[in-house]
Amino acid sequence: MSVKELKQEIEELKKEVQRLEDENSSLWFLMGELEKSNIANPEYQKQFLKVFQKIRHHNLMTHNKVEDA
Repeated sequence: MSVKELKQEIEELKKEVQRLEDENSSLWFLMGELEKSNIANPEYQKQFLKVFQKIRHHNLMTHNKVEDA
C-alpha cells in the first residue's frame, strides 16, 4: 500500500471511530432513560402509584353519563 492509501484508510478509520463513539454515547443515554422508566424499580414505583391513585380518584369524581335533566 502506498502512503496516500494508508493516510486515506486512517481518515476513514478516524471517521468510523467517531461514529462508534457517538453511537456508544447515545446508547448509554438511552440505557439510563430506560432504567429511569422502569416502574418495577421501587424508587419510581411509589411515585407512579401516587399518580395512578390520583387519576383513579379524578376518574371517579367525573360524571361521564349524559342523562335527562
